[in-house]
Amino acid sequence: MAEVTRATDDDVARFYGGIQFSSAWHAKAMRKGRLVAGMGGVLEVEPGVWVGFLEVPAGERRPSLYRHVIEMLDAAKASGATTIKTWCDDSIPRAEAMMLKLGFKPTDETIDDKVVWAWVR
Repeated sequence: MAEVTRATDDDVARFYGGIQFSSAWHAKAMRKGRLVAGMGGVLEVEPGVWVGFLEVPAGERRPSLYRHVIEMLDAAKASGATTIKTWCDDSIPRAEAMMLKLGFKPTDETIDDKVVWAWVR
């Protein structure tokens, strides 16, 4: 089973191929030994507006990840987020139900043919 811990700049670079976040961010890395197998968190894209992201291998998706999602959303809110946007992969069972439970609502926006969901303070 993978271990989930706070992500470092090196974790982000390993997982996303050398990129580095230049604005405020909070993230968790899913590790399998030295491999960064998944990543999730929030990134500030403009003052008060954050984007949430979560990329987890299908075999590692489990209900216990929910607490890490809550922790990252709370970190963004504590850092001044007034809006958090993300997208929902409706091919994942119960993904839409989780989004609604977290207080997100679908918008008219799309990214890569996926509906953008938003949480607004």
